[in-house]
Amino acid sequence: MPFDRDRPPHSLANGPRSGSVRLERFVARGIAALVPSFGLIGVIAMLSADGPGGTAAKIPCALVLISTIPVGAWWLLRSADASHMPGWFVVYADVGVAAMLLTFAGRDLALNVAALFAVIGIYIVYFSRRRVLEFHMLFVNAVVVVLAALAFAEDSHDLASTVARTLVTLLVVNSVLAFRAVIQRQLDLANTDSLTGLLNRRGLELRLQRMMNSLDEERSVALMVVDLDQFKRVNDTYGHAVGDRVLRRTARRLNAVTGGRPCVARTGGEEFTIAVPVDDAAAHRIAHEILESIHDPDDDVPVTVSVGVALLDGGRWFTAAESGDGADLVHNVLLDADTAMYESKHAGGNRATVYAGE
Repeated sequence: MPFDRDRPPHSLANGPRSGSVRLERFVARGIAALVPSFGLIGVIAMLSADGPGGTAAKIPCALVLISTIPVGAWWLLRSADASHMPGWFVVYADVGVAAMLLTFAGRDLALNVAALFAVIGIYIVYFSRRRVLEFHMLFVNAVVVVLAALAFAEDSHDLASTVARTLVTLLVVNSVLAFRAVIQRQLDLANTDSLTGLLNRRGLELRLQRMMNSLDEERSVALMVVDLDQFKRVNDTYGHAVGDRVLRRTARRLNAVTGGRPCVARTGGEEFTIAVPVDDAAAHRIAHEILESIHDPDDDVPVTVSVGVALLDGGRWFTAAESGDGADLVHNVLLDADTAMYESKHAGGNRATVYAGE
């Protein structure tokens, strides 16, 4: 059956280039602008009487400020395909801000500027892992306490005043923790299919993006499109409630058979998309294990699936990503998998086809 390569199948019409990935890129560009903005604040602080005093203090501050230019450029140029904040950047941001604050002659100004840690934390909550956030919070709270101790030791403020200013600063920099659970829950709802608990299309885009970015050049990712055969007949015969139960059962079995940390999503009414790092032989094996796991004659409502497989090797991905064509490449390989799935379906279903090219 011929396929129009310019017209994506219905379930992949937006591909991995849709709104969720554009949002990630927008956030990355926001960080690219944020880094030199921190640098600008640092420059203004250095010019103030309360800023770093003496050459010994100004030299490391100047180095930190200069570094914001290449780091901001890195985010602008390299993070267009990134979907998480790397740990080294969090360490750089936290240590850089702390190094500046600890050299300030005016401890009041240092405690006020420490509120910048809250801005870093906001991005970490959305854009990084839990362990990175834990490091950030431990480090930031320690820095604020040290600044408070220096303020009390060197300034003329009484203890109550210092404690009050310190508590306000701690409240600000820790405020992101109060919203992390809410933010995470909202992200889960946005990325998860409510019926099956699998990823939805948006979640697939984000997880697949992360999987590709962490891919070893020597490995491949198998992209599989799995579609239930004649599922309309199930709904028409048994009703939609039973059809929903079959979809949930299929989701559980797909998760079980792919094992490890695969990327399993429901991308259509009865269509699922899977991405798993494997070699060529493992891709064939997993595809046939999917067929066997889904079809069980002892089920109250037995069903079969058609599977299409297309392979994306790491070397090909990195070459495309470096030229800015990574999203297009993944989109086209997903189309290849969809084409292979339709070949399985038109051959009678309950079979797997590996895309062999046109």
